[in-house]
Amino acid sequence: MSAALDVAAPVTQAPQPVPASAGEQEVRARLAELDGQIITMVLRRAELARYDQSSRRLSGLPASELAWENAVLGRYADALGRQGADIGRALLTLSRLPPPYPSAGRGPSRAE
Repeated sequence: MSAALDVAAPVTQAPQPVPASAGEQEVRARLAELDGQIITMVLRRAELARYDQSSRRLSGLPASELAWENAVLGRYADALGRQGADIGRALLTLSRLPPPYPSAGRGPSRAE
């Protein structure tokens, strides 16, 4: 199993409070550090979710489970409000496996 699937792996230490005297460069450096941590966690979450979806497919189940996805959206909405649900939807979208086969009804492209 890859490091991204290691659920017990520590995230990084909590960010330190920004002193009132901090300049714009210091604040932006801390924001950039937080962005890097968020990106790392999103990638870890996506890999773990894809592993779960692959396991479900191999077991003959649908890759995603609507009740679980709704619970995820609920957690984000409860913690962050309406925009939190948008974040949850974006995370679910980033974490989806591609379909196992092409959708029915779509013929070859007419881009010629």
